[in-house]
Amino acid sequence: MSYSMSTKLSRSSYTVVLVGATGGLGKEVANVFLSSYKPFFSRIIVTVRDTTTPAAKELAEQGAELVTISTVGAVASLTKAFEGVDAVVNLLGRAPDEFRDAVGEAAVKSGAKVYFPSEFGSDHRINDFPGWDDADWIFKGQHARKYRQLGAGRTKVISVYNGLFLEGLLGPWFGFDTAKFTYTSVGSPDAKTAVTAKADVGRALAELTLLSLNPETAVSVPNDVHIAGSNVSWRHIRDIVQKVRNELSVEPRGEIKVESVELAVYRENLKKEQLVEPRAGPLDHIKVLIGEGKMDFSKNNDELVNPGQSIWKWKTVEKFVREKGGQV
Repeated sequence: MSYSMSTKLSRSSYTVVLVGATGGLGKEVANVFLSSYKPFFSRIIVTVRDTTTPAAKELAEQGAELVTISTVGAVASLTKAFEGVDAVVNLLGRAPDEFRDAVGEAAVKSGAKVYFPSEFGSDHRINDFPGWDDADWIFKGQHARKYRQLGAGRTKVISVYNGLFLEGLLGPWFGFDTAKFTYTSVGSPDAKTAVTAKADVGRALAELTLLSLNPETAVSVPNDVHIAGSNVSWRHIRDIVQKVRNELSVEPRGEIKVESVELAVYRENLKKEQLVEPRAGPLDHIKVLIGEGKMDFSKNNDELVNPGQSIWKWKTVEKFVREKGGQV
C-alpha cells in the first residue's frame, strides 16, 4: 500500500467534508468514503440543503454527519460548516459559479489543510481554444488559481483530472453506436483517452486526502494529479466490445466498424459555431482534445494513489462491458 495500514489507522482522527455528495459523482465518492475508508476518518461530513431528502437520509444511514447549509450568505454558512475540518472535497457539478467559489473561499477561511476543487475531467490547462474555450473550463482554471493564491501556505489545493467517466463513455454522444455497429472518432481512432470509473475517482480522492494530511507523505502529492483507470482508443474499445459480444453470443450479431471524421475540419466547424453561439457544455471540445492526444493520461499519478494496484484494482472498460452483458 502507499503506506502502512497501521499508519493510516493511527491518523484516523482526520475530518473530511464532502460538498455535492448527492450528485452523480458525489454519490459514488461518498459511498467509497463511507464504506472502505470510513475507519480512516473520525468524521465524514456531508453538506446538504435539506436533510429530509431520500439521498440525504441514505448518506446519514451510511454514517455521514449531515450539516445543513444555505445558498444565501453561502460563504458564512459554508465556513461554519467547515469548522475543524481537515479536508474539503468539492464534488459539485454545474452549480452556479458563485456557489463553487464560496466553497473554495470557505475552505481557506475555515483553515482546511487540503481542498479539492471540482475538476474530474480533462486537464483544461493545456487547451488551445483561444476565444472559444468552454466557459466552465475557464472558470475552473480561475477558481484553482484564485484559491491557491488565497490559501498559500495554509491550504493545499489539489486538482484531480481523470479523463472521461467510464459509466458515461459508451454512447452515441461519443460516437459509440453499437446498435448500428459503428464507432466514430474525431481524428484518429487510435488516439487514446483516459477513462476512470466514478468509484475509482472516490478511492483516489480518499488516498490523496490521507497522503496529503500525513506530514510524512504530504510532499509527494502534487498540486495537479492525473489518474486513469485505463487509457483506451476508439479502436481498442471496438475490439473489447466485439470480443465480449462474441463470447457472450449477444444478439443481434454483427461486426462493429470504426470510422473517423477529419479532426481539422471538425475543430474549425466547432470554432465557427462557438464564436457565434457558445454551446452548453464541452462535449465537442472533448472530442477535439481526444483527437489531439490531450486526453491521453498514460503519464499519470496512478502509482502514487494505488501503487501496483495493491490497494484496489482499477475498473477497466472490459470489466464494465462484461458487467453490462455486452449490451452497450
